[in-house]
Amino acid sequence: MNSLEQGEWLRLITGSFISHDADMLVRQLMLAAFAIGWFEWRNGALRTFVMFFALDVFGTLLLMFGLIVFIGFFNFSDFAGLPNTYDVGMSAGGFGLIGASLYYLSWRKWAMTAGVMTLVVKAALFPEPIADLAHLMMLPTGFLAEALISRALVKFAG
Repeated sequence: MNSLEQGEWLRLITGSFISHDADMLVRQLMLAAFAIGWFEWRNGALRTFVMFFALDVFGTLLLMFGLIVFIGFFNFSDFAGLPNTYDVGMSAGGFGLIGASLYYLSWRKWAMTAGVMTLVVKAALFPEPIADLAHLMMLPTGFLAEALISRALVKFAG
């Protein structure tokens, strides 16, 4: 949040290409290969590009101005430092694309439920508050976005 207050709006995009360490870089590359690769194979490069960055920026803004401001407003002492934390990585967009990809499965409700439950268990066992919140928000957000977009495209084409 501090970077945006200082006028560094490009961080909304450039943060997707930054990693804390080599381990995070490997996880990001695997997530990108899976989430971006599958969605691109199904929907094409342009739609994937737009969808990824739209979800990533939306997730970052929602996290910063929604949840973190909410936490600060209610003064939850355990999370007091979150508004000053810098987050990097592409996981908001990546998990959004995973959610969007789940929309195409015939067993999508089960897959979404399993995905959310897995993220909740991960957050409970190995908490990373900002990343966990982003993942939990963006998995269903990507699913809903794809549902709306694909239905609109069907109506437009039909």
